[in-house]
Amino acid sequence: MLIGIKIKQLLLGATLLVTNSVYSITNLECTTEIPTTTAIVNQSNNQVWLQFIHHNGAHLAPIHNGIITMNDLPYVARKGELISKMGDIIKLPFDAKNCKVHEEGNYHCFSNTKTMIGSLEVESYGFFTHQTKSFLFGTVFSELNFRLYARTTEGESIESEMVYALSSNDCRFDKF
Repeated sequence: MLIGIKIKQLLLGATLLVTNSVYSITNLECTTEIPTTTAIVNQSNNQVWLQFIHHNGAHLAPIHNGIITMNDLPYVARKGELISKMGDIIKLPFDAKNCKVHEEGNYHCFSNTKTMIGSLEVESYGFFTHQTKSFLFGTVFSELNFRLYARTTEGESIESEMVYALSSNDCRFDKF
C-alpha cells in the first residue's frame, strides 16, 4: 500500500517536471494600429508586470469576445460596470514563479493577492494569452488573444479580452 502511494507521488512529480515550461517568458507589447487597448508584459527581477491600457477610457474597454444572446445582455452590462471600475490604466504585479509558459508566446500569470484595481476590490487576478492561426486562400492569419481576468471580493468574475493581429505586427516580443 505504501509503495503504491510512493509510486503515485513519483509519477505526479515526474508529470509536473515534464509539463513545466521549457520556454522563457518574453516581454510583450501589443496595441492595435489605431490605439484602443494596449497590453504590455515585462519582467523586473522576480516580478512580472502587466499594464492594460484603455486609450479611449475604461468605458470603451473590451468586455466580451464571442457569441452573446439577448439573455446575456444584463450580464454583459454588469461586466462593463466592473471593468470600468478598474480604470483606464491597469498595472498589476505577479511573482514570476506564478507565471507559466505553455509554449512560445502562450503564457499565464496569476495572483491570489487581495488588492484594489482602480476602485474595484479583487481577491485574485491574472491573464493568459494564446495564439491562433487561420488559413484563407493560401494566406495565414495569426492572432494573439490576450485575456485579463479577476474575481471580486463579492465573488463576481470579470474577463476583458483583446485580440491582436500578429499578421499586421500588432505585437512585439522580446526575451527577458
